[in-house]
Order: sequence, then structure tokens, then C-alpha cells
Amino acid sequence: DLKALVTFEGHTAVVNDVAWHRHHAHMFGSVGDDKTVLLWDSRADPKTPTHTAKNAHKEYINCIDFNPHAEYLLATGSADNTAALWDIRSLAAKLHSFDNHAAEILQLSWSPFNEGILATGAADRRINIWDIARIGREQEPEDAEDGPPELLFIHGGHTSKISDFSWNENDEWVLASVAEDNILQVWSMAEHIYEEGDEEGGEGAKKKQKVDDGDLE
Repeated sequence: DLKALVTFEGHTAVVNDVAWHRHHAHMFGSVGDDKTVLLWDSRADPKTPTHTAKNAHKEYINCIDFNPHAEYLLATGSADNTAALWDIRSLAAKLHSFDNHAAEILQLSWSPFNEGILATGAADRRINIWDIARIGREQEPEDAEDGPPELLFIHGGHTSKISDFSWNENDEWVLASVAEDNILQVWSMAEHIYEEGDEEGGEGAKKKQKVDDGDLE
């Protein structure tokens, strides 16, 4: 029988996801139904996490991912319909809350190419693409109706809740996604969507874009 090298104990309810840090070989994080984010050191006491964020979300936490470019950033996704941005040096409070999904977030993943780009997939059948560089930007009222300034793009091509998705690590803006509608889709954003805001800057930088089934590139 295959036995675990070490068993880490710290959660008080179902553990939903785990992820290794992309820069520190001995660091990993876990999240669960206890609404807690735990960071661990594989060399340390397996019953004592190095960092703890209790009540990190209002509901159970489904997913966690460390930023592959910025060593101190991680993101979590929750059944409270939000994703949260954290600095691992201090988990006392989240840096930001990404709020636009209409149902629980089931998966999230940082872009392998762009430091500030985060994707979230949810039970509302949507995959949202976020740009943390746009947090706090001024918006025209008509743009604000479509979501916060950091919401870059909404993929609405599925007809059932998102099961999983993956960034293409060889093609910068290409993703594949699967859902409970028995469909796998490969898609990307049009170039003007992710370049428009960078060219125009803050106020009125962009209008939210959404792609529905049939509009895939």
C-alpha cells in the first residue's frame, strides 16, 4: 500500500483544494469548508500551519492558487460567489474581493504569462477574467453597470456550471473549459479586449466584453 509521507492536520471540515507555491519548494496552501486558508511548510510540524486566515470568506472555500509571477500573492474562490486576493506575508485581511459571479466559484487560476490576470469559473456558467492592475480605476456609469473595473472579460459559452478550465501555457490568451453540459470549449479573447484598457488608461478605459456560445474564436 502507498502510504503518505506526512499527514497535515489543521482543518476542521472538508478540505476542498490544495496548491503548492510556485517559488518556494516547501510551501503549500489548503482551503476548505471551514472557511479557512492554511499555509504549510512541508519541513515543519504537520499539525501547525505557518499562516492561518480564519473566516477568510463568508462561505466555504473551494479553490486556491498561488501567483506564478508575484511570490507573495495568492487567490481563493468561495461559495460566497467571490474570489479573494491575499498577501501571504499577512493573512489578517484580504487585499481585494472580486465580486461579479452570481453563484459559487468552483475553480480559479492565474495566467501563466501575465502577472495580474486571474480567471475564475463558477456555477453561474461563467468564466470571468480579471486584471488586478485595474482595481480602483475610474469608470463611466455605463461601464460600471457591467461590473467593476478589474473585470476584463466574461466567457458565457457554457450552458451549465463550470467543472474546470485551463490556461494554454504555450499560447498566451487561449483557455480550454469544460462544464456539466458535456461540452469542452477552446477559446480566447479578441486582442482589442486586453489591449484597449492598457492603451487608454483609467477613465473610460474599457467596456466589459462578454462572449456567448457561437462567438468563440
